[in-house]
Amino acid sequence: MIDGASKFPTPDCLVPPQPSGSHPSTNLLSRRSFVKLGSYALAALTVGGTSTILYGCESPAEFLSGKRTITDDIGRTVTIPTVSKLTSIYFTSPLAQIFCFTLAPDLLAGTTIPFNNNQLAYLPENTRKLDFMGSLSGGGFIDTEVLRYNNVQLIFSISGTDLTDVNINDALALQDQTGIPVVLIDGSFDRIGKSYQLLGELLGRRERAEELASYCQDIYDRVTTAVAKIPEDELVTYYFAEGQEGLQTEPNASEHSLAFQVARGINVAGTINPDEPGRSAGVADNHDMVNVSLNEIRAWDPEFIIAWDFTTRNGADQIIRNYSAWSDISAVKTGRVYTMPNIPFSFCDRPPGVNRFLGIQWLANLLYPTYYDVDMIEVVRDFYSTCYWRDISKDQARSILGL
Repeated sequence: MIDGASKFPTPDCLVPPQPSGSHPSTNLLSRRSFVKLGSYALAALTVGGTSTILYGCESPAEFLSGKRTITDDIGRTVTIPTVSKLTSIYFTSPLAQIFCFTLAPDLLAGTTIPFNNNQLAYLPENTRKLDFMGSLSGGGFIDTEVLRYNNVQLIFSISGTDLTDVNINDALALQDQTGIPVVLIDGSFDRIGKSYQLLGELLGRRERAEELASYCQDIYDRVTTAVAKIPEDELVTYYFAEGQEGLQTEPNASEHSLAFQVARGINVAGTINPDEPGRSAGVADNHDMVNVSLNEIRAWDPEFIIAWDFTTRNGADQIIRNYSAWSDISAVKTGRVYTMPNIPFSFCDRPPGVNRFLGIQWLANLLYPTYYDVDMIEVVRDFYSTCYWRDISKDQARSILGL
């Protein structure tokens, strides 16, 4: 496989104008040449007294101070490092990490995800070197000492739906505690373009951000257009089996169910109130997963079951397929129990981030193959190459899909 580092883009606004007839790929900056460029630019600003923008990205004042002021998605004014000074970023959650990873993996100071060897096999080689620094999602915490040790300059809090009071309060508390600026971004499905554009502006990766925004928006448009054609009487029911016994799931109020909703699956547990006594599964994210009973699942009798896998998530896919207690459910009787792909990230949930744009294709093809007829092997290969910086073989794609 290709080491993804060879694909990582140089910040677009720090690439000097190309001579006529040159090819941009032969003029990407190394760290050493970047330092030289900074010296030349500073000299030009000092001696020439120019007031022009530095390569379309920084004003002279910003370049000299190393700081700029931006407005995040809740309207906060935040002072952050300029692109020319930015070398180390972190995130409050795996969701935010995947957003940043798809855009600027070379800037990652650490990881919110303790990757295993199966996941690392599908990630750029330098991912192995990242320190695990914690996450605020799921009631976790971030090691602020490790943040300082790794000279983190900027932290991102990115949501999968509208930014909540929890997102905002956690971000403000972390910023107050560390003195490191925290930028809040709404990463909802229908705001993917704006999310990437803002992130690309802050990281100096506008061209890459536009590519990803267009790519994800096209996926979303194709899937939603296709499933919108499905008559109501052809919509199918599903149960999303989470946890070791498959007895936790996501109601429609949960951001972890949104990929299923985009694909127009009918959630048999959709209307459950997570605040009912005994429903909370003890997961401290926004919109907790809920507890259900096997008797409830039997009564719902879903046509499809999508389950966590046993190997990497200690899930119940094998139990559901093989234990007699599940055998009278329609999905089991018809062989429609499917394992949620999870390498290197889950297709649809935990984290509910950019990975969902692969997940909605998988779900739409799984639930409604007549309406969304695609070659999922090629879809997976294209997504991994475009978003995860890795070129994978057809056999690897089949393995990821469980085929």
